[in-house]
Amino acid sequence: MSRWDVIIVGAGLSGLSLGAVLAERGKRVLLLEKEGYLGGRATTTEFEGHVLDDGAHVPSRAGHIERVFEIIGRPYPELSAFGIGEIYYKGKWMQLRDVVSHEELRDAFARVAAVPREEIDKLNDVPLDRWVKGFAKGEEIHLVFNYLATSTSVGNRYQNYSTGEMITIMREFMDQGKKLTEMAGVPRGGMKSIYEPLAESIVQKGGEIRLRTPAKMIVTAKGRVRGVAMEEGRRALHSQALPLRTVESDNVVCALPLWSLFKVLPRKGLPAWWVNWIDYLKDKTSQAWSVIYGLDEPAFDLSAFRWVPTMPKSGLSGIFFNMPTYGDKVGQYQFHISYQGHYCELPDLHNADLADNRQQIEAQLDLLEEESAELFPIIKGNVHWKVRHAGIYGIAQSPGLVGEKRPPIFVPEVEGLYIVGDCVREAVGIGMQSAVRSALVCAEEILGEKV
Repeated sequence: MSRWDVIIVGAGLSGLSLGAVLAERGKRVLLLEKEGYLGGRATTTEFEGHVLDDGAHVPSRAGHIERVFEIIGRPYPELSAFGIGEIYYKGKWMQLRDVVSHEELRDAFARVAAVPREEIDKLNDVPLDRWVKGFAKGEEIHLVFNYLATSTSVGNRYQNYSTGEMITIMREFMDQGKKLTEMAGVPRGGMKSIYEPLAESIVQKGGEIRLRTPAKMIVTAKGRVRGVAMEEGRRALHSQALPLRTVESDNVVCALPLWSLFKVLPRKGLPAWWVNWIDYLKDKTSQAWSVIYGLDEPAFDLSAFRWVPTMPKSGLSGIFFNMPTYGDKVGQYQFHISYQGHYCELPDLHNADLADNRQQIEAQLDLLEEESAELFPIIKGNVHWKVRHAGIYGIAQSPGLVGEKRPPIFVPEVEGLYIVGDCVREAVGIGMQSAVRSALVCAEEILGEKV
């Protein structure tokens, strides 16, 4: 088939969700992925008998991914919830309810619930700590919001976090009547238990997914998208310039992160102001640093999620949790230790292949292990294996970088061209759920109807 209703570039969660919804509604969908696997930044593999995700992915229960599964008529995967949140405070682990009184917590959440919807966007550029300072009676309530900020949105500092974003995230759960302990969970079988059913649905509805098929260029002409150009022919040399063939479509959706956008979309022909906007945002990213261990026993209660506001040497906040079910096949347990860091305070992961940056990355991961071992001596002992990870999470959810400061899904002056993912304006909320939210908005635009 040489012409498709929609071509999607990128088989991450937003691209797969969009493709599944459009295919379900009768659109002929072609999805292109340069790698040999699905899932993008949330791909799953098997390692030493364990389910292993590319980084620690704990989907929230905001409802957008669940909505996609409802549309395609498939059951949503089972999640193992973290029912206990613990903070390292005054030299010991304490549950939230022991750190702050019920009355203070109730008052703080009531203030979140009382912000009129039309006022939330006005708080996008207000740092969260400044907003909380307006009603906090002591440091304990600051700790609670600090915990919420760094645990719900990886790599974001409390002082650099957008109040509007935090309120939006909390309201998504509060409006559904959910408690803090019901916010997120670990998918049984890994992230592939979410993205594989989406891929299967696309194919079953007549769509096509091509792995190891990089989109070389999104083709536009005279103010509208024309399709996607791909290489054809047999490669004889690494440096060979193969001829390009354009697969036509009136709708092309780029589901790549902003920092990869211009790898497939030519700048020429786009408004200079929009190109400059993307260039400014694309490296303002938050980061996810972690070391994953295979252990004979859990580091602590499997249902607990632990957080340290300030690690003693790095000054970064630390997050620690087990991944229930991930090591069941070999009768082991999987334990994650993680740093939360901002783009302005950690090594440059956009250029991780440079020797100087690589040296800094290794040193940062060494420090993460050293600091964490003081809190969890179990990782000094009989560890079956470990995997060290440093990855880009997304555009930081900081004042000046959220809401109207992000580009919408429409690419200006090019009809039929869209961008989706966790970096766009419509991706309000938490992590991968926000990316799927943008996909649902895009689906409605292409279909011309609510989904």
